[in-house]
Amino acid sequence: MKKTEKMNRKELDKKVTFIFLEASIETIPPKLQNRPSILKESRRRNKKPEEILLDDSKHHFLMRSLENFRKRGRPDILHMCLLSVLDSRASKYADIYVHTQKGELIKFSNKLRLPRNYNRFVGLVEDLFVKKSIRAQGETLIEFSNLDLEELLNSLESNELILFTEKGRHSEEELNLKKECTIMIGAFPHGDFEKTTLKILEKFDVIDISLGSENLTSLYVTNRIICLWETKNLK
Repeated sequence: MKKTEKMNRKELDKKVTFIFLEASIETIPPKLQNRPSILKESRRRNKKPEEILLDDSKHHFLMRSLENFRKRGRPDILHMCLLSVLDSRASKYADIYVHTQKGELIKFSNKLRLPRNYNRFVGLVEDLFVKKSIRAQGETLIEFSNLDLEELLNSLESNELILFTEKGRHSEEELNLKKECTIMIGAFPHGDFEKTTLKILEKFDVIDISLGSENLTSLYVTNRIICLWETKNLK
């Protein structure tokens, strides 16, 4: 093996971990499964109600009866953020996790060719919720993890843990994105992190960073951090 090949392999061992926190991704909750419009959609799509992804664009009126409905039903946010990571030069160095609002943890392979079409993405995720893993050519591309968020952060504690939040005590100027770091970004449309999530994060030495006082979308934050990480770590 050539020396350059050895160096490249050693470099690829260094991982940047992306965790999208409280992602607005879930199937139709029991409270809505017997509603006429959901049953109609179920028959049309030949899927059980509990196998259909909750989507604010289709289920907005029904969702108003759900607890914390303003943070739910936005899988499009996660779709765009995942595309940004997987399209980037950082992707080959990345481990990617999605933490759902129910506390589930999903691992996405950086080798995944994520559908660019939103409807195809919805179909893929609906299959995932049924099968619990998506495999192709003998390789697992997406799977529900046996770990919870706290266990995952324990395994990553040797990395620098960075949380991006409007309430961050540190500014972008204080940000030092090392090649091996863990980047945590909220993937929901409105509101703040839940107390249960913050309670877990308080157990770790997390650096909370604010990119500004204004409201920033998850996609903007994801793209901004990818650019900063690539500028610092990739030549």
